[in-house]
Amino acid sequence: MNERVRSLRCSKIATRVGDALPPRKVATAIMSAIAKLILRRGLMRNLGSSPRQLGNLSKCSPALLTASRSNFSTTKQHLSTVTTELATALENEIEAEKRLENENLGGASAPTVNGFNVTSNDAEVRLTKTYGNESILVVFNVNHSVDIDEDIDNPEVAPVPVALPPFTIEITKGNERLCFQMLLTDTEEPGQYDYRVEEFYIAPSATKDNEDVDAFVYSSSGKYVDEGLHDLLFDRYLGERGFTQEFCAQLVNYATHYEHSRYVNLLQKIKNFVVKN
Repeated sequence: MNERVRSLRCSKIATRVGDALPPRKVATAIMSAIAKLILRRGLMRNLGSSPRQLGNLSKCSPALLTASRSNFSTTKQHLSTVTTELATALENEIEAEKRLENENLGGASAPTVNGFNVTSNDAEVRLTKTYGNESILVVFNVNHSVDIDEDIDNPEVAPVPVALPPFTIEITKGNERLCFQMLLTDTEEPGQYDYRVEEFYIAPSATKDNEDVDAFVYSSSGKYVDEGLHDLLFDRYLGERGFTQEFCAQLVNYATHYEHSRYVNLLQKIKNFVVKN
């Protein structure tokens, strides 16, 4: 189509529009048509789309066109008042928790559990060691493990959180493992802890692909065991492998410190999330 024919057609269109609409609406209609053309050409250039794929774009509603333009906006979003206040509150809480760590939990360095190698994966902690031809594994999870140790004699002193996670002991020899489900308990001496066997059973050894114990494996409660067997199996047999009140105290110290570090890390991740554009 040559320039003269194109000009004539545009003139006729403008004449028809002018006859039907007031001058202000004519200008608005022309600007809308130009905007649609620019948007269509911009989308074709940026996305490599063919005219056929975008042939119906000129028929889109103004709301859809507005949404499409907003997708290409590079304007930085401003944080809302609530988000700003939340970020500040989280930062204050993080600083307060770090002060508590220094004052009551011995600083940033985690305590040790004597005789065990310690590994962790977020909330889960594993302690491993060998005893003769036995492989010993202790597993616990610090989620929902915190209790508040309130000082009754000094009610004005802020309570210190204490983590008392349930844990499992697996003693593996060959293709079998002797397993104990354990709970931590308080003792009469403040700051000291002991364990209680909740459940025990024999199961096939764990593999790299499967550590689970099948539901059909028989297990027994530790509450109703003969007193003599209780002493030999739960106290002396486990004690011989390092499971004593000293171990329990070290586990509690480690779990308390580690759980607290996970909590601070969670607060930091929430702060980073809410301020992210």
